[in-house]
Amino acid sequence: MPKSFVHRCKYIMNKKKIRQELILKRKSIDKSEKIIYDKRISRLIIGTSFFEKARNVLVFASTSDEFDTNHIVKACRERNKKVFYPRCTDKNGNMDFFEVSCESDLSIGMFGIFEPTEKCKKYVPEKNDIVIVPALSVDSRFYRIGYGRGYYDRFLKDFQGVSICPCYDEMLANILPADEFDIKIDVLVTQRIVRRSYCE
Repeated sequence: MPKSFVHRCKYIMNKKKIRQELILKRKSIDKSEKIIYDKRISRLIIGTSFFEKARNVLVFASTSDEFDTNHIVKACRERNKKVFYPRCTDKNGNMDFFEVSCESDLSIGMFGIFEPTEKCKKYVPEKNDIVIVPALSVDSRFYRIGYGRGYYDRFLKDFQGVSICPCYDEMLANILPADEFDIKIDVLVTQRIVRRSYCE
């Protein structure tokens, strides 16, 4: 058996264990504190030049344990920005974004998460677009760990805008396992700080 294959298997198993531990750790965050954290992170994201310049804002439909994107969506509506949500096109890590104008444009999708309905208009890239990227954790090198399906890494590979990842301070890591398929985020936002992986 090739060494590269063995190494890859160990890497996957290690990442799976880390992911399970992170899910439990995030669930342990006090719900009342999480509400405060979400509002603080949202204010910091909304206050960035990236958000100010964007006409198109790509978000994700949050689960109860994830960062609540509804504050970002509300700010977009107030500023006449277009809001786009992802829809999985298959179970192999591919997805597209579609414009969502109201809650009725969303329905339960492939993994039990709200997705845009078939009537929604597909996302067409423009200058200064931003995407809010979910993560269980982000490390000091701006690598993130998600749920292991690879949807966002595939999307970010060709995305020309700015990727912004909200992550609670408690969930940050020094070093996470990463390989050639993992894509770094551009901006990390916690309840305390905004960190960029590059200079504007």
